Amino acid sequence: MATITLHYDAHNDLAQKTLNFLLSLGVFQKETTISAAEKRTRKAIEELESGNGTVCHSFEDYLKAVQ
Repeated sequence: MATITLHYDAHNDLAQKTLNFLLSLGVFQKETTISAAEKRTRKAIEELESGNGTVCHSFEDYLKAVQ
C-alpha cells in the first residue's frame, strides 16, 4: 500500500468536495493526524474554557506562574 499526504485548506469548499468525492469512491482511506503543537493548543483552549486557566495581570505575574 502506498501513502499519499495531502495538504489543503480545510475551509476551501472545492478542496473539501474534491476530497469527499475521492473518499466516496471507496478506493482510499482517510487517516487524520494531529501534530504535538496542535494537541497542546487544543489542551490549552480546553483548560481556558473550563475555567482552569491562569490569569496574569503583568509580565512579572506570568514569570512567577511559569516558574
